[in-house]
This record gives sequence, C-alpha cells and structure tokens, in this order.
Amino acid sequence: MLLDEGVGVVAEGRTHRWLRRRARCYAQIICAASDRVNHAADDAGRTDTGRQDLQPSVAEVACRGLGRWQRYWFADGGRLAAAIVRIGIAAAVLLTLLRLATLSTVHLPGPPELYRPVGMWMLLGRTPPPAIVVDALWVAAWTASAAMLLGLYARAATAVSCAAALALVSLSFASSATWSHQYNVVFLAQIAFLGARGGDALSIDALIRRWRNQPAIDVPRGYQWSIRLVQLAVALMFAGAAFHKIMHGHFTLRWALSDNLRYQLLVRYDLAGLPRPALASWLIDDAWRYRTAAVLNLISQATPILACIFVRRPLIRALAGGFFVLEIVALSLIVDLWNPHWLPLAAVFIDWDRLIAFVRRRRLVVPAPAAGWRPRRATQIFIIAFVVYDAVTALIPTVDQRLNTYPFSGFPMFATVRGRAPYDQHLPYSVPGDRFEVLSDRALDERAQRWLDHTNRRLETIRDPEVLRKKLAAILAEVQGRFPEYGIHGVRHYLAIFEAAAYPAPARFEPHLIGMTGEIDRDGVFHTALGKLTETAVELGAVGLDTSRAQLSYYRDDTLLAQPITCERTGDRFLTGALPGDPVYVVATIAGDRWLVASRRAWRWE
Repeated sequence: MLLDEGVGVVAEGRTHRWLRRRARCYAQIICAASDRVNHAADDAGRTDTGRQDLQPSVAEVACRGLGRWQRYWFADGGRLAAAIVRIGIAAAVLLTLLRLATLSTVHLPGPPELYRPVGMWMLLGRTPPPAIVVDALWVAAWTASAAMLLGLYARAATAVSCAAALALVSLSFASSATWSHQYNVVFLAQIAFLGARGGDALSIDALIRRWRNQPAIDVPRGYQWSIRLVQLAVALMFAGAAFHKIMHGHFTLRWALSDNLRYQLLVRYDLAGLPRPALASWLIDDAWRYRTAAVLNLISQATPILACIFVRRPLIRALAGGFFVLEIVALSLIVDLWNPHWLPLAAVFIDWDRLIAFVRRRRLVVPAPAAGWRPRRATQIFIIAFVVYDAVTALIPTVDQRLNTYPFSGFPMFATVRGRAPYDQHLPYSVPGDRFEVLSDRALDERAQRWLDHTNRRLETIRDPEVLRKKLAAILAEVQGRFPEYGIHGVRHYLAIFEAAAYPAPARFEPHLIGMTGEIDRDGVFHTALGKLTETAVELGAVGLDTSRAQLSYYRDDTLLAQPITCERTGDRFLTGALPGDPVYVVATIAGDRWLVASRRAWRWE
C-alpha cells in the first residue's frame, strides 16, 4: 500500500515518470522472489518462510540480458553524431568512387571470358553486365552519394548510394580470383548505416522542415544504434587484422617477435619490383626496429575495438579513433598502402553531441521516450544479423572468399608469418613468386619490366591450363597496348623461388627460376605442361608440347636443389610414388626448357 501511494505521488510530476516504471519493476521482482520462496517451501514440505531463495531465475537472467542489450544499442542522444557520421560515410564513398574511376577501371575489367561475379552480381549469374548498366550505375552512385552528403532524402539516398557504388566496386574485382581490401570497410560502414536517421540534422531535409515552420525531428533512442553499428564495422577491420596475425602465429607473438616484418617488407617491395620507401629501408636494416614496429602495429590495430566496449567514455573512444587514423598513416608510410578514403570514417569515434554541447557550454538535453517504449523488431533483427555475419566473415579464415558476399570480409593483411622455425633465430627465407618474359623486338626497360611483374603478380598460383591461357592472353593484349614501342609478340610466365639471406646480411631477394608455367609464342599459340600431382603419380597435361622425351625432377621445401625422378611411365602418367616435402614443385625438362607440371602445398597457419 505504501508503495502504491509513493508511485501515485511521483506520478504527479511529469519529469519523474521513469520512477514509476522503476517502482513497478521493483514490485514485480519482489513478487517474483516471494513466489519462489513459497514454491521452494512447499516443495520441501516446510513452512519456514524466513528462509528465502534469492537465486535468479532463467527468466530474470534473460530479462537482464535483454535490458543490457537495449541499453547498449538504444541509448539516448546521438542526433548530431548520426548526422556527422552520415557526412563522413558519404565523403568516404565519394573518395572511393573517385579512386575507382582514376586508379582502377570504370567498366568491366579484363575480357568477358574471365568474368567472375562478386558479391551482389552473383544474383545475375555469370553473364557480365552490359556497358549501359554500368554507365547508369555510375550516374546513380555519384548522384545518390552527393545527396547523402548533403542530406537530401538522406535515408533513400544512403540506400541508393550503397547499392550503386557497391555494385561498381564489386565489378572491379570480377576478373580476379580474390578481391583486395581497400574498399570493404567503407561499404561495411554504409551497410551498417542503412535505415539510420542521419538526415534529422545538418541536412537539406532539416532545412526544408525549418523553412516549412515544422518542428525539428529528434527521435528518442533512435540514433545510437546506427552509430555504434558503424563503429563496430569500422573497428572490426583492424581488430580482425590483429586477430589473424596472432592466429597465424598459433596465438603467440611470433608474428611480431621474429624476422617476419623484415620478410614482409621484402615481399611487399622487392618481390613486387617496387622501390622501398626510406622508412621501410630504415626499419628493415635492424632487428630491434622492425620487431618494435611489428609490436606497435598489433597495438594500433587492436586499440580501435575499445571504442565498442567503452561506448560511454568519449575520451577512450577518441583515443581509439586516434589509433585508427595512426594505423592508416602507418600503412601508407611503411607498406605504401595509402587509403585516404578511410579517414572520414574516423568521425564515428567522436561523441559529437557531448563535444558540441561542451563547446557551446550548454547542458546536453535529450528527449525522453514515450511510456512503454520498445525498439522496433526489424531494427533489432538487422543489428543481430549484421553483427553475427560481419564477425563470422571477419574472423574465420577464408570463409569470406568462399561465401563471396563482398564487402563482408576478413582482413588478414600481411598476416602470414614469413620465416622459418625456430622463429627466435635469424634464418634465411624463400617464397614462390612470378617472373615474366616477353618475346619482343626490343628488350623491356626496367620501368616496363617492373610494371609487368607487379601488375600481374600471383599468376604463379594458377594451375588450371585454360585459366592460365586466358590470363596470359589478357596480359599480352594489355602489355602490347601499353608499350607498343617494344614490338611485343609473345609472353612467358615462370614460377620462381625468391630467397633472402638471414639477418644481418643485406635484405634483398635473389630470384631462381623453377619452371615455365605457360607461354604464348610469336604465332599466338599457347604452350603449357600443367597437369596433376596425386598421392602416387604425376600426370602431364601438355598443350602444344612434345613430351615423348620429358624428364621429371622436383623441388621440395622451397629449397633450390632439383632432385631427379626415376620411375615407370605409361603415356603421360609417371608412377612416382609419394613425393615428400611441403611444398613440392614437379618440373618436366622438355627440349632443354623446364616446365612446371604440378605443385602441392598444405594449408596451414603460418
């Protein structure tokens, strides 16, 4: 009775309605606890009501968990922050479109026969989109992204911009076996922002309402969920990268406390035929420097996720955002991966409502929700689906490329531990790579050869003869168009092993050609010996080659010593028995030339 009178008194004041709801909640908890006590006494056959069982029930635990979930995602405030995050995401998308139009391709990359649908293009099968569709997507992407930036029909513009720009970016990887990661985070942030009320402030939509003498929109608990979802999408990129590095080191710090970064930089620059920046050369020459840099890299990549944990601590969020920006700059200076379109996403780490209120020296005021307020079910389902799918694709190795649902992706940036065990010792390192040779009237100069090797790297991973033929034909056509002055008529591709001496020897790779994977000769005829390697046999798959006198040998464990294979032969099948080693490269010597036949490499966390 006293409780009812207290609630009635409080109900007279409109500013204290939440006390009534809290009192009702307490009353329900007291009644539930009393019921549990009575049931426990009855079950035990006792009448001692002084003993109380205060252990929470499953329903109470679920209720508390649901309450915490709602308090996290549907907190008060965030109206100005949502508007600024909208502007930041729109700026990131516009910078992405600018980069895509200037550094990549405006239309379908590569010949149609190499087309591989990525992301949303899987819905249309394996038929490449016509040029008119691509042109329409460009118009829609630019127009909608600009409208999103200005806040004109903000929610609709966000959806159209996301669909059109994401379709163009996905199309840019349609001729590649895998995609790169320079654009993913921008569109993950934009997908997380779908449905957000980002146009209620700092927008043309808000100005139109003001001109019409309509009140400004400030929806109670309608902004924070989108801000925090975008923050998670952005922070998980670098957190996932740090996770993969630690995972590849078998959950140790061998990625950082070994010669790994030294060899990562060699692969990034020397193997790709690119000049090293001054900072990379300075780091690579001293073990303490590159190991310290590797530790700092893990720290800077892991720190932004703290903003998702301490969402009510604006200084910690700002610090996490600072590390996000620091990592972007460090990637540019050390590994030459400059992604300025990521920088506007740092806006999500700032509590703009508190900051603006502090600058104006005004108290932060947020509207109270209506009595009995509940978040929309559709919004909760969207949050759960996004968080689960983003986490799965970001953290489980290779699942992102298998699902092919771009832009949802892991970020195993330089995660492989490059080196040989034991990792606490300085040992040599070798890695497979590409080497191209053109059949031309004039030899390529260093600039042209560097472009050819760098632009078409990773061809050494292809073991399908038909795919290799298409790739070499596309490369030949592109290099002929780019460098007509050399009179290029054909192209060859070699698998090479690049070996680096152990520290403190000078950091450089020495290439050793293992075998030719394929050739398009001066007459446009394709040649290859790619076949199959089974547990007990090797099968030649020669195209355009006389293999009647072919002799086999193999390389094992990335060593440079070829071991001859003597075995029984039936046609193009050699009964070799089990070939030890990991990796293994089988080579056939045909008419004095060495041709790669097959290879085997076990997948492992390195």
